[in-house]
Amino acid sequence: MKIAVRLVSLDGSLPAGFNASGEGTLDLTDGSSLADMLSGLKLPPEGAYAALVNGETVAPEVREGLALQENDEVVVFPPISGG
Repeated sequence: MKIAVRLVSLDGSLPAGFNASGEGTLDLTDGSSLADMLSGLKLPPEGAYAALVNGETVAPEVREGLALQENDEVVVFPPISGG
């Protein structure tokens, strides 16, 4: 299944297949969870990332149980920090 992904404000290089704007499409196995997708991106482990699926925030504790569907749109970004 195809999932549209946008990586926002990530430091460092983007995963293969993503354009300079952080947009890409992933081909995942049916039944893949949001946690599976995030793990496959191999983002730097020190980052705690926020994720939205189809515009809705998904808390870290439910990502493993959230099965993605064909044509879902996922946005991933680091938490806002500073002060």
